[in-house]
Amino acid sequence: MQMKLATLLLALAAPLAIVGCVSSGEAIQGPSGKVMQEAKCNGSPNVCLKQAAATCKGPYQVLDSSSNAGGLIADVIPGPVTWYRMTYQCGPSDGRMPSFPFRGPQPPVVVRTTPATTTCNRFGNSVTCNTY
Repeated sequence: MQMKLATLLLALAAPLAIVGCVSSGEAIQGPSGKVMQEAKCNGSPNVCLKQAAATCKGPYQVLDSSSNAGGLIADVIPGPVTWYRMTYQCGPSDGRMPSFPFRGPQPPVVVRTTPATTTCNRFGNSVTCNTY
């Protein structure tokens, strides 16, 4: 019974880990005196925008945004999933959209090495070779 419950919880949590949003829920007072919030999402930057709209229940100002490579569940080390961060404050907006510039190390790149193939064609006295 306990094994079935653990399997069920894992099955329900797996889709949430693929595209989701994580927020500390901690509101921080910014330099202007207004409260700032942060959304951290993986898979799509739209999830951050939706979280900000839901939190503010109206307009919000984007203060900063970035993206970085991370793992499926967390962005502790570079990995295959793009994580998006957006700092915002509720209230009037200038309409500026987040650009999510990439920051941080790139994930390791796996280079596949295959043997080169050379094909040569002779036309009269000339030979043309191409290597792929």
